[in-house]
Amino acid sequence: MSLSANEQALIRQRRILAEFGELALISPDLDTVIDSACSKVGEALDTHLAKFMQVDPDQRYLWVRNGVGWTPEVVGQIRVPLLQGTPEWYTLGVNQPVISPAAKHETRFELHPFLIRNGVSAFVNVIVYAPHTQLPLGIFEVDSRVDRAFSTSDVDFLRSYANLIAGCFERFRITDALKVTEAKLRESEEQYRIATKLNPQIPWTADANGAITSLDSRWSNFSGLPRDETLGQGWRAFTHPDDMPAIIEQWTHSVANSTPFDIQVRLRQLSNAYDWYHVRAFPDLDDKGHCRQWYGTVEDISERVHLETTLREWNDKLEDRIAERTKQLRDEQREREAAESKLRQSQKMEAVGQLTGGIAHDFNNLLGSISTSLELMQLRIDAGRFSELDKYHTLALTSVKRAAALTARLLAFSRLQPLEPQIVDPNAVVVGLEELIRRTMGPTIKVNCKLSHGGNINCDLNQLENALLNLSINARDAMPGGGTLTISTRLVEVNEKSATEQDFKPGPYVSLQVTDDGFGMPEEVLRRAFDPFFTTKKIGQGTGLGLSMIYGFTQQSGGQIRIHSKVGAGSTVTMYFPVDLRSVDPIADNVDSVDKPVLDTRKINEVILVVDDEAGVREMTVEFLADLGYTVFEAVDSTSAFNQVEKMRVLDLLVTDIGLPGAMNGLVLAQRLKAKHADLKVLFITGYTKAEAISEGMLLGKVLAKPFSLGELNTNVRGALGSTDSSR
Repeated sequence: MSLSANEQALIRQRRILAEFGELALISPDLDTVIDSACSKVGEALDTHLAKFMQVDPDQRYLWVRNGVGWTPEVVGQIRVPLLQGTPEWYTLGVNQPVISPAAKHETRFELHPFLIRNGVSAFVNVIVYAPHTQLPLGIFEVDSRVDRAFSTSDVDFLRSYANLIAGCFERFRITDALKVTEAKLRESEEQYRIATKLNPQIPWTADANGAITSLDSRWSNFSGLPRDETLGQGWRAFTHPDDMPAIIEQWTHSVANSTPFDIQVRLRQLSNAYDWYHVRAFPDLDDKGHCRQWYGTVEDISERVHLETTLREWNDKLEDRIAERTKQLRDEQREREAAESKLRQSQKMEAVGQLTGGIAHDFNNLLGSISTSLELMQLRIDAGRFSELDKYHTLALTSVKRAAALTARLLAFSRLQPLEPQIVDPNAVVVGLEELIRRTMGPTIKVNCKLSHGGNINCDLNQLENALLNLSINARDAMPGGGTLTISTRLVEVNEKSATEQDFKPGPYVSLQVTDDGFGMPEEVLRRAFDPFFTTKKIGQGTGLGLSMIYGFTQQSGGQIRIHSKVGAGSTVTMYFPVDLRSVDPIADNVDSVDKPVLDTRKINEVILVVDDEAGVREMTVEFLADLGYTVFEAVDSTSAFNQVEKMRVLDLLVTDIGLPGAMNGLVLAQRLKAKHADLKVLFITGYTKAEAISEGMLLGKVLAKPFSLGELNTNVRGALGSTDSSR
């Protein structure tokens, strides 16, 4: 299926973004990257006239740093002042992309002469911001020599493009800063090496008791005092007060034990500023190990300490940036998961839409069965043949039960649910969906289920049902003239050799196969079957996401999916899931059971208010509860319900629909009445489909889903009241 022009443009833009993003990460030259940006954007937007105008550091000019499609005197030559009335002034002023679809009609600004000389008729400007300061680096402009209305998708593409250019500037800024820092470090190391050769340390000596006996003449230049005034303990006056306890403690220990002395301290210079120095000393020992005197040096290490501090600060900032980027990636992951959830729900609802045709046919059959049963009952009553009523009564109730089960199945399938992997029996899933699939296929397609016990699997039940329904619908569409759909399960053992060849992990798998004998797929379609958005259906009949999402679902479940197809011979799609040895509870199905109510004519004193806008449901409910002996009042909406309660002396139970007409639904009605009658019991009778509404109803009372039998109504009313008999 050919893509539309918009779809082709989007694909082309995404490809250009990916290619340019890769270049921006690896290119060693900034101008090469920006030149490529100008070139590639022309391919993406089908115009080959673009430029990047960089803002001068003084914010007074912009110069055309890079561009393509311009006459020779423009790129690298043109500098324009940043003045009011220019396109650049206007763009920076509004602080957002600016589109000029027809420059000759512009009233917001005037074009530069070089733009006119180059035949510019339309353009779009996007500001490139420096990530670390959020100040404008420049303006990226895409021009056209014909009038053109650039689209929203074009602007979104250019925003992303500008972010990549900004990121590239940031990369080179950081790289240059690191180079400068590394150069300074190398320079410092070289200076240190040369200084070491030139013996830059200030030598000193001390007697065996630790008193300074001599200092190099350079000490006077350092301290500004005559050398003699700093002998003995005079050095203490030049030590930083915070460092004094440590230096005294270590010097005392070294003198007492004749061990080397080594410390980094802050000393005061002639300017009264403190800086870092490395002070070392070694004892001169006699033959008996006694210290005769000390030889020491004072070395200026301030530059090295400052560089180390700078590097630590740089590393701390880098860690902060890494943490910020990690947070951004987590946010992007959450957004991606939310988008995937919406996509899954969209596919599910598309499947529901496909189901409705077959289900409408079956609903009409069920309604026909109910209608004819009721008519026959009336005929038998008129003829006085009461003995035959039970048969038609049972038939009508059975059809109601089947219709209710079908509705519940559709609502459960279409409801938005999170992914919840659980242990399921694939055979039970197929059996549960078989009737729904048969109805969807229609009368011309035969459905066969060949199930063999292969074990349980661990996956999301809702996703598995969605996958089987989507595959069945695809098979139906492949057999427009009718045919056979076969769903089968079996146990498959994958050995080491097969696992390597077919990208499996060794072990037992359960395979679920969906086979049709339709027109099949040609080789070129088969190769792209799992590609997102690829579809052979007409526009509006499919999204092209069904098989790709089934592929993702099987992969997430630890399995694989394979397709075998041949033109004219049908297709087989096989999903493989690892066997899980854990057990699963069986699912009961009571669709065919019919509850028969038993009337209890004993006197019951409870008072019940029934609220429902559906007259038939309300009247039958009121009549049945009255037959049971309850005192029953009725109302059609929340307003009339309040009017009834005002007249009532006692109210024991509120029976209400959730979806009442008017401003107040059944949930709000129950809340308001319970606020006035704390002991009031509530039973909701509802066909509401939203899970959150039903959950809220269960917090306020009991919930009975429509349609219900009179026996279910009797049981739920007694359960809500909390007794089978009462008296006042």
